Amino acid sequence: MDTDLKALWLRERNRREALWDLEVLQPGAAEAKAVLATLAEIDREDLENPIGHSGALSIDELREAVPETHIGGTDGHSFVIVLDQHIPQPWHARFEAASVLSTRLPQGSYASDWRRFLRLWVREMEQLKAHRERIQND
Repeated sequence: MDTDLKALWLRERNRREALWDLEVLQPGAAEAKAVLATLAEIDREDLENPIGHSGALSIDELREAVPETHIGGTDGHSFVIVLDQHIPQPWHARFEAASVLSTRLPQGSYASDWRRFLRLWVREMEQLKAHRERIQND
């Protein structure tokens, strides 16, 4: 893994862990302040050292940009996957960080996992926004 991809992976892993930590907290919880500070630092890194050309894509744009691929299994079953090379950075690293230990094929991940990741990302960003708004208003 080259330096940029390693840095991106670490950044996205930290973002993922912070989002998971935030998920169990209510907006306005005192414990959320440290997690929000971590996420603000990651946002700053995104601005100062962007990695990947697709960070600003909306979820709808991303959904349209990443095709689903049908492949046949050796047992006759077909699978619908998203090929790793079709997911642009930094979204590929974000998806990987969120999908640690998920079952996948060598060519890519199950399309259903990709679609779930996109749905959850929207929910996580809404929750993050609610936390940030609550902290600003306190």
